[in-house]
Amino acid sequence: MPAYSKAASPLGHSGPILFDEIGIISGHSMRKFTRRFVFGAGIVLLILLWTAGLGPEPPSRISISPDEFIRAVTIQRDSLIDLYLMERVDPNGRDAQGRTPLLIATSQQDWKTAHRLVDAGGLVDVADQNGFTPLMAAAMHGNGDMFQLLLARSTNFRPEIACADGRDLLGLALDGGNAPIIQTVVERLPAAAEWTTSTRRALIGALQAGNKNQIRLLLGKHTAPPTPEGKSVPFLAYAVASNNSSLFSTLLECGADPNTVLPSRCDKDFLALLPNGLRSYVEDDRNVTMLMLAAGLGQVDYLRALIEAGGNRTRLSGRNKMSALDVAAETGHWRSAQILLGGGPPPDQLRIEISLALQRVALVKNGVPVYRTQCSTGRPGYSTKRGEFVITNKERNHRSTIYHVEMPYFMRLSCLDFGMHAGYVPNYPASHGCIRLPSDAARKFFSEIPVGTVVTVQ
Repeated sequence: MPAYSKAASPLGHSGPILFDEIGIISGHSMRKFTRRFVFGAGIVLLILLWTAGLGPEPPSRISISPDEFIRAVTIQRDSLIDLYLMERVDPNGRDAQGRTPLLIATSQQDWKTAHRLVDAGGLVDVADQNGFTPLMAAAMHGNGDMFQLLLARSTNFRPEIACADGRDLLGLALDGGNAPIIQTVVERLPAAAEWTTSTRRALIGALQAGNKNQIRLLLGKHTAPPTPEGKSVPFLAYAVASNNSSLFSTLLECGADPNTVLPSRCDKDFLALLPNGLRSYVEDDRNVTMLMLAAGLGQVDYLRALIEAGGNRTRLSGRNKMSALDVAAETGHWRSAQILLGGGPPPDQLRIEISLALQRVALVKNGVPVYRTQCSTGRPGYSTKRGEFVITNKERNHRSTIYHVEMPYFMRLSCLDFGMHAGYVPNYPASHGCIRLPSDAARKFFSEIPVGTVVTVQ
């Protein structure tokens, strides 16, 4: 046993001794490993820091000037435009001509870019140095969608303002030929006294197209009557003088003033349309109305239309103080005179015939003489005028302002200074130009013959 114990004791103590040694070795190894790990990690960190120090800096915001944006729009570089819009570059910069990117895009018909610029805050009312705006560009190129988009964003819409070269929005719209754009501009025009080249162009175009709504709008926005380009005489007067019934009726229906007057100096080509007598009267008088013109030309249909539209029958001319009835009478248009008087029997139903040679008067009904009487007409030096006249007024107790004598049952002929009346009737011409009748005949005619009756003197 002791021998065994001595022999076994080394083995019995070998376990703890071995483990202690391992623990000592392990602890030493861990401390050594930890020191190596820390050292290695530091080296890695230093390397990372060194690498970071030598690498590129993080990206920063791109700096782009408005001039670069303008250049990109001008050359239509979509990729650059996209980048600049993302970077929110000012969309309202200007080039050397004062053009904004929006004006450049619309002028070049780059509608996609123009839409994007409007969405990005592009100002639609900013003009270049000549006063040209994006709206004008859209109108000139006839792009209705872009025009409406720009119009909706406009805060200072002034369609009457012209560019430095004289072009205005309406004229450019007419060049573009887009009817809805033209209509929109016309609707928004301010009231004006005089017509411009553009509004006159628009009127002529509307007349040719039969666009009565636009004609009505244009006429309603001007106080002065429209005239052809370079002329002083109104369209309505040209229509009457040239017997252009289509132009006349359209203008009148759309609101042309039936009391339009001729200018003091009329165009030569207009005067050439008039007969000699009327031409002299128009040249000599002032403020000749359309009623006077139609009456002097015997244009009975125009005369009726003018009266129905509100033509003033009692208005007098400026210099000679003549009415339309006076003009009709002076020029021998008895039908015009009847219309202006408000009526009168047709001559084939009732008329008076006076024979200077026979010194006789006949009342004719339905082509048959139903009453005859003697008369006394103008003596030598005071000849009674020949022609067709109309009884324009009757006066029971008339006194001549020229000869200061009584002229009972006076019936004036065509507003002139002579007529029929009761008086001394010898068997020969004895008056100062009037037609003297026996009292009974004068009384009968005065009571039975209405104003407007035609009287033929031959």
